[in-house]
Amino acid sequence: MKEILNKDYPIFKLILNSHSDTLEKWEVLKYEQGSIICKFNDVYEYFYVIVSGSVNVYHTSEKGKTYSQSIYKEGSYFGELEIFESLPYICEIKSITDVTLIRMKKSDFIEWIEKDNNITLYLLKSLCKISYDLSKKAIEDTLYSLKFRICDYLITAYEKREKKKLNNFYVSKNQLSEQFVVTKRSINRILKELSDKGYINVDRYKIQIIDIDSLIYEREEQRF
Repeated sequence: MKEILNKDYPIFKLILNSHSDTLEKWEVLKYEQGSIICKFNDVYEYFYVIVSGSVNVYHTSEKGKTYSQSIYKEGSYFGELEIFESLPYICEIKSITDVTLIRMKKSDFIEWIEKDNNITLYLLKSLCKISYDLSKKAIEDTLYSLKFRICDYLITAYEKREKKKLNNFYVSKNQLSEQFVVTKRSINRILKELSDKGYINVDRYKIQIIDIDSLIYEREEQRF
């Protein structure tokens, strides 16, 4: 376990610092890109932690429209909402990249949090943060224009990019459509408008930020 939990994420440290009996109860799983990890409306009696890769947490309507609730990456966890009452998943979880997970059975998970106040406190704090972010997203989806939300998404992606000296980063148009629950046509219309103004450059997959200050100004103009 120490070999795969070798990055500086809080939950990795909590797992490694847990009692040896707890540490032995984790199971390692690997999924290829595009695999369904947990299906909508199925019950899974496990708590999951992402060791490497990323997954899409999404829901698909009866008419086939997909809404992406969140992207979870390494150091994140899932299954905590459903596990206590053995509830069916309201979202489906699909691997965006090749993914390595570890999972723990419900009975072992409950025993762990009952014995270890550190993991209990961590879960409480992180769940509050997740709830806050989802509430913020729901407010923005309801109150703000699509242009505001796309500008904000691009600005956030730009600010969080790993290579700070480069302006290029990749954004999937399918992901944008799922993120905002709108058609690709609506996404493309706004991207073209921002491109025509000279704020961004768009090709089939890549979006390049050309003028971040103007993009921020455009977002603020759309705020109310």
